[in-house]
Amino acid sequence: MRLQQETLVMRGPYRIVGLWVRVVLLVVLLWGALLTVLSANPRERSATDFQAALRAGQITYVIYEASDDHLRGLRWSSGPLFWYQAKEPSTLTYMRRDLMDDLSAVAPRPVVRWGSSDDGEGLFPDWPFQVPVPHVGWLVKVAWIATFVIMIGTARPRLGNRWAWFWLFTVGDIGAILFLFFEPRAVWRGLGPQGPASGRMAGGQGCLMAICLQFLIAAFAAVEIFGGVQTLFEVLARS
Repeated sequence: MRLQQETLVMRGPYRIVGLWVRVVLLVVLLWGALLTVLSANPRERSATDFQAALRAGQITYVIYEASDDHLRGLRWSSGPLFWYQAKEPSTLTYMRRDLMDDLSAVAPRPVVRWGSSDDGEGLFPDWPFQVPVPHVGWLVKVAWIATFVIMIGTARPRLGNRWAWFWLFTVGDIGAILFLFFEPRAVWRGLGPQGPASGRMAGGQGCLMAICLQFLIAAFAAVEIFGGVQTLFEVLARS
C-alpha cells in the first residue's frame, strides 16, 4: 500500500508536465489552423491594391499560382490575420514577371510561396507544414509531428484505437487537434479521473469519421463561415 502511494506521488509531477505539454501543443496547432483557414478565405482585392500595399511595405507573405508567365491567383497578407486575393480578370494584365519585378524592388522582401493546385491531394494534411506566417511556421510542423508520435506511442487511447486516430490525423485533417483535446482524458478535466468511453472506435469507424470531417470542413468553407471570421478581425482592428 505504501509503495503504491509513493508511486502515485512520483507520477504526479510527470502528469502535470504531460498536461502542460498537451496544452502547449494544442495552442500551437490551433494557432496554425486559424492562420491557415484565414489564408484560404481571403478578401477580394485587385492587383493594383497589391502593388500599392507592396510599395508601402505592408505585405509580409505572398502566395501565387501561375501557369507559365500567367498568374492564375495571387494572395497576400498584411499580417497573420489579414489576407487578400486578386483573381482573374484583375490579374489578366499582371504577369508573373511583373510580380517578380515588384517583389525584387522592395526591401525587406516578403516571404513568397508558389501555391500548387495539387496541394491537399496526399495522405497527410498539408496545413501543418505550410502555415503561411514568416519565420515561425515550423513551430506548427513540430507540434503536429510531436502529437502524431505521442498518438502512435499511446498504448490504448480512450476514444479509439490507433488506426482510428491515424485516419483522423490524416484524412480527417484536424485529428491532431481532436487527439489533444480528448486523449487520454478531455483537456478541461485537468488531472482528474475520467471513465472509459462507452464505445471505442475501430479503424473503419475512424476512417468513416475522418471522411465526415472532410465533408464538414468543406461545408463550412462553402457557406463562407471562415471568411466571416476574417471580417470580424478587420472590424476589431479598426475599432
